[in-house]
Amino acid sequence: MIDKNWEGAAPDPAWVKQEIARLNEAVDLFASCMKARLSEKAEEGWTGWDKPESSTKIWNALLAQGAAIPLAKGQEVDIANLAMMLWFLNGRPTA
Repeated sequence: MIDKNWEGAAPDPAWVKQEIARLNEAVDLFASCMKARLSEKAEEGWTGWDKPESSTKIWNALLAQGAAIPLAKGQEVDIANLAMMLWFLNGRPTA
C-alpha cells in the first residue's frame, strides 16, 4: 500500500496471495488491539461515540492525537478507533 508498481507489470499471483495473507493478519491483530482499547474505555465510562452530535468532538480528538506525528507514536490504536467512530457516524457502507 506504500509502493506501487507503476510499470504495469502484472504481479505474481503467489506473491499477491502472500501479501493479502500478511495484510489480513495485520488487520486482525490491529482490530483485536482496537477492541481491547474500546473495552477499556467503555469500562472507564466513556460513551456517546455513536451520537451524531459527537462527530465534531471525535474529529477534533482525531486531529489532536494525530497532528504531531512524533507525539502520536504509540497512539495508533486510539487514532484508528476515532477514525472508526467517524466512519460509523458519517455514512459507513451498509453492505
